[in-house]
Amino acid sequence: MIEISHVSKSFGRVVALRDVSLSVAAGERVAFVGSNGSGKTTLLRALLGLLEVEGRVTIGGTDVRRSPEVALRSVAYVPQIAPPLEAPVSEVVTAVCRLRGIEPHAVAERAARLGLGFADVRAQRMRDLSGGTKQKLLAALALAAEAPLLVCDEPTANLDAAARAAFFAELDARPRHHVTLLCSHRLDEVRQLVDRVVELREGRVERDAPVQELLADRQRFRVEIALARTAPESAARVLTEQGFTPAGEGRFEALVSQAEKVTLVSRLLRDHGTSIADLGVTDLEPTSPNPTPSSPRLKIV
Repeated sequence: MIEISHVSKSFGRVVALRDVSLSVAAGERVAFVGSNGSGKTTLLRALLGLLEVEGRVTIGGTDVRRSPEVALRSVAYVPQIAPPLEAPVSEVVTAVCRLRGIEPHAVAERAARLGLGFADVRAQRMRDLSGGTKQKLLAALALAAEAPLLVCDEPTANLDAAARAAFFAELDARPRHHVTLLCSHRLDEVRQLVDRVVELREGRVERDAPVQELLADRQRFRVEIALARTAPESAARVLTEQGFTPAGEGRFEALVSQAEKVTLVSRLLRDHGTSIADLGVTDLEPTSPNPTPSSPRLKIV
């Protein structure tokens, strides 16, 4: 369904993509992962025709650059950052629904599943919504389109735990012949939703493998953090940005490799030492799809 052939992109002296080639077939669920600056978002924007790039991108056999109105007809998109629109939410939804040929009630139903009451925000300006509310609305618009190709760029960055779980449940319920592309730096969060992982580093495809193969190689330790009651609210946000996911009230966890473990723990102690009440590292069984502790938990105080 998707063909990306020898795609490169530079912004001045910064090379964002370096001769990237890959294919995505119908029915695949693929995660693009990598650290900030690895090229994930640039690759998605190239796929969506939002950037002029060297190389060629086709969707369903149609060149995105030459015929975007045809190639992108089957695509829905959840961006990481919402556009600062002045229009009221009701007008934005009406416009998208007319373009997509869907009913507004379908958007309202999807929004409700994500914990957003459409009636509560319909009169507000889009730009005045909170980050989480914007993300829920954008996700509802994309999901309601029921497009064969859904592209998501860090779609849960501003969502609370309940909304995040609801969004992933919606993704999991998509027809099996549809394609889902997720851009994320949190492999532990998307691992149960995708079949395949494309890992980018410095603009190149570092690895393209089934998700379980990559997990078996990389995720051998669970790092768990409990924040102190006096920790600033920003601490939880920073942890989420660094790849941790909520694991209970005031608790966060991340799955990492042996090499990542030492660097991560050192950085946590250096940057968040006064905010951490408990920090633990658990060795996991690397080949198990549902890892269980294989050695006693190490507490670092």
